[in-house]
Amino acid sequence: MDIEEFRLQFIDELRLNAEHEGTEPETQFVQKALDELESLGELNDPIPMSVEIRGRRGRIMAFDAYAYDDADGSLILIVSDFINERENQSTLTNSRIEELYKHMINFLDEVVNGNIAEYCDDSDDALELAKEFKKKIGKGMLTTEISRFKFFILTNAVLSKQVKNITRDNFLERPTELNVWTLERFFQTYTSNSSEIIEFDTSEFDCDGIQYLKANLGDATDYDAYMGIVPGKFLANIYLKYGSKLLQGNIRAFLSVRGKVNKGIRDTIINYPNSFFTYNNGIAVVARSVEFSSDGTKIVHFKDPQIINGGQTTASLANAIIKKEDKNGMENLYVPMKLTVLNVEDDMSEEQVEQYNSITKRISQCANSQNSVSDADFFSNHPFHVLMETLSRKVLAPPVNGNPYQTIWFYERSRGKWEQEQMKLTQAQRKKFCEIHPKNQVIKKEKLAKCLNSVYMNPNQVCQSSAINFSKFATIIEKMYDEQKDTINDAFFKKCVCSVIIFDGLDSLIGKASWYPKGGNKAQITPYTIAKLFSILPKGMDIDWRTLWNKQTLYPEMAEELLRLAYVTHKFLLEVANGGIVRTISRTQAVWAKFQEVKFELSNTFMSSLISKEETKSIEAAAKREHKFNSNVDASVEIFKLGAQYWNNVYSALAKESVLSYGDLEFIHSIAKYIASAILPTISQCKRLMKIISKAEDKGFIMP
Repeated sequence: MDIEEFRLQFIDELRLNAEHEGTEPETQFVQKALDELESLGELNDPIPMSVEIRGRRGRIMAFDAYAYDDADGSLILIVSDFINERENQSTLTNSRIEELYKHMINFLDEVVNGNIAEYCDDSDDALELAKEFKKKIGKGMLTTEISRFKFFILTNAVLSKQVKNITRDNFLERPTELNVWTLERFFQTYTSNSSEIIEFDTSEFDCDGIQYLKANLGDATDYDAYMGIVPGKFLANIYLKYGSKLLQGNIRAFLSVRGKVNKGIRDTIINYPNSFFTYNNGIAVVARSVEFSSDGTKIVHFKDPQIINGGQTTASLANAIIKKEDKNGMENLYVPMKLTVLNVEDDMSEEQVEQYNSITKRISQCANSQNSVSDADFFSNHPFHVLMETLSRKVLAPPVNGNPYQTIWFYERSRGKWEQEQMKLTQAQRKKFCEIHPKNQVIKKEKLAKCLNSVYMNPNQVCQSSAINFSKFATIIEKMYDEQKDTINDAFFKKCVCSVIIFDGLDSLIGKASWYPKGGNKAQITPYTIAKLFSILPKGMDIDWRTLWNKQTLYPEMAEELLRLAYVTHKFLLEVANGGIVRTISRTQAVWAKFQEVKFELSNTFMSSLISKEETKSIEAAAKREHKFNSNVDASVEIFKLGAQYWNNVYSALAKESVLSYGDLEFIHSIAKYIASAILPTISQCKRLMKIISKAEDKGFIMP
């Protein structure tokens, strides 16, 4: 697939979704671009909100979405420049970029220095948002929550070759970052199988290099480790330029908690900069690769450096410059650094990505005992997702709507996998692929967390940022995986798919409802409605999951009941918000508890469609038994595939160590003989073998 094919497929998908949901293609474009930027780690919890106001002297104040980045104290405005043309491509010029940028700047300028209320009525959501922005920006740099501004232009136009530099001056005494995201740029992230990476020479920040000492780790590791002495001003300046992009993506939500200004660190910067190296614990960094000075004494180039530990330190240094608190200067302020270099020059393979994630997880968990990182912070890399990917390729959806073939709900374990699978296919092969793997049947990890957490009756968590909801969801799934792994089976996967069908089906129904206002609160109404329905099901009764799966859509009785309840939810959230922002109040446990008290009588039609919960449990129990049996068979096959010679070697090695009883040793020997005779070990034999091996490993034995 080349960029032109990608562009046409992209536009066609927007138009199809717009027609299906009764919206405009530009609305779909903004939402899709925001979803992609969030999955890339460029944005966290972006909120679509279209604002266009004419202010004094007719100046335009406009944007299409906003967000915050707690990791670096950013306020982010996003504007769309979408042209609904399939064949003809427009060009994004320097003048158009400046025009769109000014629209966003004008709004913030009016918020801080003017009175936005003069240009919109009291019921306009922009007024509430302006109050929120003004409060966060504050009156001065000492009390502000906002230390930088980021602006995004989203476009399907082609960037003009005349656009060489989009750097912008500081605004309101804060660093300003402007980003332009074109379809070409999105396409490149798919083809490279990764987010955009940071790469720079230290000289770009007036630093002649980083002093270092290499650790001799022997030949057993395939990465290098260094201790470094980093100039504080250099560290502050790269953070001022790149912000939260320097924070490792998988745990950015966690690091943002620590990315605040620490009073102790701030005091050292202001009063004892020369002692900073002694007093501070330093930073831990992982990089793909580095380059050295000609004499080999300094590191002068970094490729994809990611700060794994040290968010407070880095943010405090940057804030000292922004707020002009570094009264004694930073010329003699240095920061200790532990640097791990993976020595990967090209795009990382899946194996290298897993190694990278494993290293960053261990460093993050060990580097700071005061702020421990939980496993939930790394749930993106949990084996649950591998299992879900396997199930998604195995459990085929029944043919519906006259299609003669079964389809696949494509679980994306890593971002953009659906697109990447098509990159090397011919046009005919891509068409066949999309028939079997429809785009509307792609399940992203974060989407599954939203849908299942709604069914699990946690709507206030779903209304949080995607990262926070994902982390909450992780605690549920990790417990399931650790304690009842066999329940993650075909039936569970079907239930996951049905949860997505419920969520998307209701979302679409709400968007087309006569009572739903343009730019309403679907993102909050949908999870609250689903959670409410499940919370009021009669005891011992359940929805008809089997019919949902077989029909691959909401069955009429359920669709009608959900939409009826959605209107009640809509009215409730508006009433509780009382003129405020629904998104904010919906995130609290108190609002969900209050909604649970709201009376709603289920219709007789819907009640008659319910099934016994015992029937659901019976189906799940059968699936669990089948999965357990298949897992045991797989274990037997894996043991057999290792071969007789392997198990003879294990037997010989353990015999020398004297860590096992004679009976256990002979059992391992007998397994080798079984395999040599081409006999597959039984399930009970496999279980005993694993117990024996585990016993040996507990005593320090390392399997060959």
